[in-house]
Amino acid sequence: MTALRVLGVDPGTVVAGWGVLEAAPPTPAVRLGSGVWKLGGRQASADRLLVLRRELEQALERWQPDLLAVEAAFFGRNARSALRLGEARGVILVGAAAAGVAIEEIPPALVKRRVGGSGVVSKEGMAALVAAQLGMEPRFASFDESDALSVALCAVLERQVPEADFGHNGGGLPRGAGFQ
Repeated sequence: MTALRVLGVDPGTVVAGWGVLEAAPPTPAVRLGSGVWKLGGRQASADRLLVLRRELEQALERWQPDLLAVEAAFFGRNARSALRLGEARGVILVGAAAAGVAIEEIPPALVKRRVGGSGVVSKEGMAALVAAQLGMEPRFASFDESDALSVALCAVLERQVPEADFGHNGGGLPRGAGFQ
């Protein structure tokens, strides 16, 4: 298998996390870069989305990923927050598609099971597990950064681990099991 470069993005409209991993089995995934994009808190929503688009375009140009990984849409209790998150996801999906980069939307539950080993892992726990699996110190700008790396790592693991191998951070569940 040739090397796979994945850009993981944790969408947001004030802060968005990003992380780039490269993996060439049997070597573990390596973090090439990660951080957060500060989109502005007091600016109009459209202006923040424009900043997100520009940051994404720069990341796609700089890192030349084979795949963009983003969490699939989920429905929360706050409709306004869900709407804003959907707007950010739309910018990310269109930006990657326009650049010709493959897109993978990964359900949040799968990220927690595949990377965290179970569906009930705290943000702190996920950050520590991501750092451990990438052989780095768990020092992140925010959970947005560690979330982006966890989505990218999940995309890598989904390609490296055969469906029948449930012991590797899969929480003992086959793909697709346990979805609501």
